[in-house]
This record gives sequence, structure tokens and C-alpha cells, in this order.
Amino acid sequence: MTSPGSALTTAVLSVPDIRDYEKINAELIQRLDSGTPRVCLAGAEGQRFLAAGLKGTWNAVIEVEGRAGPELAAAMEAPGLTVVCRGPAGDGAGRALRAGRILLLGEASEGLAYAQQGGTVLATRGAGARAGLNQRGGVLAILGPVGRLAGERQSGGLLFAFRDQLGPYVGRGWRGGRLLRLISESVGDDQVDAADLATFRAVLRDFSRWTESE
Repeated sequence: MTSPGSALTTAVLSVPDIRDYEKINAELIQRLDSGTPRVCLAGAEGQRFLAAGLKGTWNAVIEVEGRAGPELAAAMEAPGLTVVCRGPAGDGAGRALRAGRILLLGEASEGLAYAQQGGTVLATRGAGARAGLNQRGGVLAILGPVGRLAGERQSGGLLFAFRDQLGPYVGRGWRGGRLLRLISESVGDDQVDAADLATFRAVLRDFSRWTESE
């Protein structure tokens, strides 16, 4: 992945100046098609559908500055893309993610990674209600507090959260996959197996160049 500090190879798109999400994403695709390794979406301020529906073989980083609106990177199918949101994200961030990586450095709202099918989502500041709703695949890791009904109707994939940070009704309607309750300083022995723990640590390692700079 591209270093987040590489200013010489960064394209900046001003979200308020373009405003329409279809035009924003069309310009984003143009930059990616031209081989730009890092694109910054500046001034998100609640804009919905940023980086949604992207499908391709690019290898690049998309950084979102400001508050991302609903459906950030929804239905993305781009294994080489990493979307880094530096502010909070609205409802449904990472919905139906098929491939690629999403890092949320601010709080995520409700329905994080709803119907996720693949890829990786890491939320470092927690998430609202129904995180991982109807998860079918991929990896969802949440480091902070999680609202009610985490993992509701999960049928596949891995969902990591700290045991003492989970809200009520965890795993309601669970049908498959693994909802993995991690230990933290205030809880007891870890019951997560070694292979799953290695996956969680690999996710943290993968995003460490951003998380360690915050």
C-alpha cells in the first residue's frame, strides 16, 4: 500500500465544489484509472455514497477528510483499494463490501458493514447499533464501544469486538460465521483460538501506518 505521507503522488478532489456523489465518484475513477496511487476527498461534510460501487483492479489509497455521510464505500469490489476515513462515518459504511479495505479512524454510525461479503473493515473508535448486520463474509474488527445487536443475523465471516465493549443482544438471529469476543484489560481469559487471533493481529498490522500516526 502507498504511504499516507506521499504528497507528490496525491490528487485532491474537493467534495463541496463537486457536490454530486456520482460526479465525485466519476472523477475519483478517472484518477484511479490514470494510476494515481493516493486520492484525497477533501471536505466530505456528510456527503453520501463516497467511493461507493467502485469495482476495479487499482492499487491505491483513498483518504476521506471530514465527516463521511451514509454508505461510505458501499458495495466496493476492488481488492487493491484502501479507503481511510479520518472523521466519523454515517450509517451503512462498508455496506455489502465485496473486496478491498476500509479503515475508520472516527466513530462509525449504525449498520456498519451491513451485508458484508468480503474484504476487511476496521473501526478504531467504535460503532453504533447493528454493526455486522447480516454479515456473510470478510473481516469486521471494532476496537471501541459497539451498540446493540452487533452481529445480528450473521451468516458468515469474522466479526471481532472486545467483550466488555459490546452492547446488548449480541448475535441475535446468528446463523453462521464467527463472532469473536476479545479480551481487554478488564475481562478474563481469551477464548478466541490462535488462528483467529492471528487474523485480528494481521488486520491491526495492515493498518498500522495510519493508526499509529493518529
